[in-house]
Amino acid sequence: MVISAILAKTKKEFLYKVKTIMPYTNFVQIDVMDGIFVPNKTWAETDEIERMKLSVEFEAHLMVKEPELIIEDWAKAGAKRIIFHIEATKKADECIRQIKKYKKEVGIAINPKTPIKKLKPFLKKINYVLVMGVDPGFSGQKFQPVTLQKIKQIKKLAPKIKIGVDGGVDQKNAKEIMKAGADFLCAASAIFKSKNIARAIENLEK
Repeated sequence: MVISAILAKTKKEFLYKVKTIMPYTNFVQIDVMDGIFVPNKTWAETDEIERMKLSVEFEAHLMVKEPELIIEDWAKAGAKRIIFHIEATKKADECIRQIKKYKKEVGIAINPKTPIKKLKPFLKKINYVLVMGVDPGFSGQKFQPVTLQKIKQIKKLAPKIKIGVDGGVDQKNAKEIMKAGADFLCAASAIFKSKNIARAIENLEK
């Protein structure tokens, strides 16, 4: 399955991207960046998103330092799945507890340079692992091949866990990523920079 990632610097851009992608999907990823954990910053006002009552379901990808401080906001805004970075918190168990309290799916994201052993203690407590194909912060980066090895390692440790890949995903590598064991492909540039969004999604799913 292909998940469209919405990375927006303003409310206007956010609304434009949601409106653009709505005819083609019923599930999107909202990229949340704080300019601290990652160099980029996005528009992601949870109270406004809650009021929008989006007609698509969404997951929140929290690329922020101390995600435990905003998990409740995203749960109340309506996120179906909340993903935090293992590198961004010293309170991973607290993050998991909070997400489960609101009966949301729990996801942990892991960066290319982070060893899998950091994830190991949490694999039985979560629903989803998001493997970053690039260093997080900006869309349009080149896919890092080490990602494929990470997918295989996670599948070996936790065969039933769902795996997504985010960053650098395009038509050229999508098949190889899925073959390695990924269940979801998260794409931003490959979709929004295409002149034909329906075809772009279709090509990624081939």
